[in-house]
Amino acid sequence: MTINYKAPILGEHHDVSMTHDDTFSAYLVGKGFVIYPTDHNLYAPIDGVISHIFPTKHAIAIKHSSGVNVLIHLGFGTVDLKGQGITSYIKVNQEVKQGDLLLSFDFDYLKQNLQSMDIPVVFMQKENLKIISTIEESPRINLILDVS
Repeated sequence: MTINYKAPILGEHHDVSMTHDDTFSAYLVGKGFVIYPTDHNLYAPIDGVISHIFPTKHAIAIKHSSGVNVLIHLGFGTVDLKGQGITSYIKVNQEVKQGDLLLSFDFDYLKQNLQSMDIPVVFMQKENLKIISTIEESPRINLILDVS
């Protein structure tokens, strides 16, 4: 199956193995990407339904119509901040379209208080993730993915 994916935030986009967190870099949660952000707004990378939001607002899961769950995790050490510095614009079971604003955060505050600003975006429960095509849509990357 193919999924259109658009980077949820401005920044450097790499394979998730490049993140500073061992759980994500070892693909234990799933394959995907890590973004080293340069912005403070996080947008929906795919169309879907918000299936989970952590109480601390640091992690969001979006369920695609294909059944694929995408997890977006904002930084490391965010749990300790208890949501401080993060504003959420969504709720569980809300339908979102690619590009909808999910949350914003105080970039400087988080940078000073987190272990890492890495933002992993992973496709949970999927063994294979293949980029079929890349479309440079400045300033974000737009990919067509095969998730089998």
